[in-house]
Amino acid sequence: MPKLKFDHIAFLVRDLDQAVRDYQQILSVLDPEQAQQIVWDEGEADGYKLRWATFVNPHGTSIQFFESQHPADQKLLEKYGERVHHIAFTTSDLAQTIEDLQRAGIPLTSAEPTGPSNIPWLKWVFVPPRKAHGVLIEVATRYRVENNRWVPDVEGGDETSS
Repeated sequence: MPKLKFDHIAFLVRDLDQAVRDYQQILSVLDPEQAQQIVWDEGEADGYKLRWATFVNPHGTSIQFFESQHPADQKLLEKYGERVHHIAFTTSDLAQTIEDLQRAGIPLTSAEPTGPSNIPWLKWVFVPPRKAHGVLIEVATRYRVENNRWVPDVEGGDETSS
C-alpha cells in the first residue's frame, strides 16, 4: 500500500522572485517557521523552462510558486492572472497510485508520468480540474528536503528509480 500525503499548494506566478519576497513578508507574520526554508529549483518539462520555489512547512503542507514558459501556463496567466495552479499529493509508489486512480475510474491528464528534465526520479500525473471541481490535482513521487534540495524519500519503499 503506497504512503500518501497532502504535500503542497502551488501558485502559477508571473514573477517568481517577487512572489517569494511577498510571501516571505506574509509568512514572517503568519507562519514564521515556514518562512525559514525555501527550496529553489528549475528545469524543463515538455521542453519548456520552469522555475520554482517552495516554502517548506516542517509540520504540514508547503506553499510553492512557479514560473513557466509553457504556452498552456502562459494562456492561464493571460486569462485568469496569477492563481492557484494545483494541489499536490505525494506517493511512495506512483505506479501503484496511478493504477488505483484508474481502477477507481478517476481520469488522469496522462497515464504516463512526466517530470522535470533535471530531476529524473521526480515524476507526476494530474487529475484534471473537470473531475476535481475546478482544481488541478498533482500526484507525484514522494520527496524530502536535504541540504536545501529535493531528494527521493525512499522511506517505505519509494519507486523513485523510474
